[in-house]
Amino acid sequence: MVKWCRISHEALDEAEKSLISISGLNIESFRIDIDESRSIFGLSCGDVSKPPLILLHGFLGTSIIFYKLLQSLSLHYRVYCLDLLGMGRSSRPLFTLESREETEDFFVSPIEACRNALGLEKMILAGHSFGGYIAGCYTEKFPERVEKVVFISAVGVVKPPDDYDFEKALKKKKWTFRVLFKVANCMFKKGTTPASLLRKSGPLSGKLVKMYLRRRIKGLPEEELNNLKVVLEQVNLFPGSGEFGLSKILKAGAWAHAPLCDRILATPAIYLYGDKDWMDPEGARQNAIVNAAPVICEIVSNSGHHLYLENPTELGNKIVSGLEELDRMPWKEVGPNREAPEEDIDSAVSHLTLTGENLN
Repeated sequence: MVKWCRISHEALDEAEKSLISISGLNIESFRIDIDESRSIFGLSCGDVSKPPLILLHGFLGTSIIFYKLLQSLSLHYRVYCLDLLGMGRSSRPLFTLESREETEDFFVSPIEACRNALGLEKMILAGHSFGGYIAGCYTEKFPERVEKVVFISAVGVVKPPDDYDFEKALKKKKWTFRVLFKVANCMFKKGTTPASLLRKSGPLSGKLVKMYLRRRIKGLPEEELNNLKVVLEQVNLFPGSGEFGLSKILKAGAWAHAPLCDRILATPAIYLYGDKDWMDPEGARQNAIVNAAPVICEIVSNSGHHLYLENPTELGNKIVSGLEELDRMPWKEVGPNREAPEEDIDSAVSHLTLTGENLN
């Protein structure tokens, strides 16, 4: 008889152990209780005497997704990977929030509780995709706790052009894409997520995850791909929770309701994108103009959105060197109108360190 619900904690544990072995590190797991009903799961590695770096995964992800990146980062930092509340192995409270502000706090407050529990006065905060957006929200709320922030192909940074018309842009796509997108967008607005569909797909869930991984990530050995598939399948078969907050933060076209480039982050920042990334590096330029702190943008070669899997060595090197470079870069004056004076705009943009492809 075919088993419809395929949740297996044993399979998840074994797959995670296999991925950890690839890193060659002594990675420890931990759980921090936020209150009586909520807890955050995490992984840690690196010398405790080194500067702390907290790393946040993307939408529907989990901490072990960074297994290829941890080796280079742990040489320089004490790394803590946190599973966002309602995702990964963290607890799954019922999600009933309606506003963007409440939704952001749903993710941000547990990070602050973890920082306090870990005894970190200040930290470097990094996040990928959706985790990058949450890192920005945390930095805006607790700037005194963030020494530097690293956006790894972060969503929700850039704002659409003033003349952007989503319906007009959609009409330029093939009719099959338009139909599929409208169906997906309707489901998205009603709270249906990719993980929701996965939970209803029964024995096909693993095949669907593997199909996605094959399309998005090239070059992984078969055994490694299978273990990654098991991890992402299993954590997304758990009850839905934080994933339902996505529609409160993003709107059609993956534009943020409150993009980070419109929210002053007076914190030194690094933006990293793959050279085949679908995220727009223009957000880094927009942020550089309104941010008094130095900003660096780096392009990682031979990688798309999941650059931590596709080119982890170059990504790790650029994170480490970028964090060191920020210490040597000057701050600039930003006026009360949230924009640098006209004579300083060229200087602000020149503070972007462009490597690989040009942002224009």
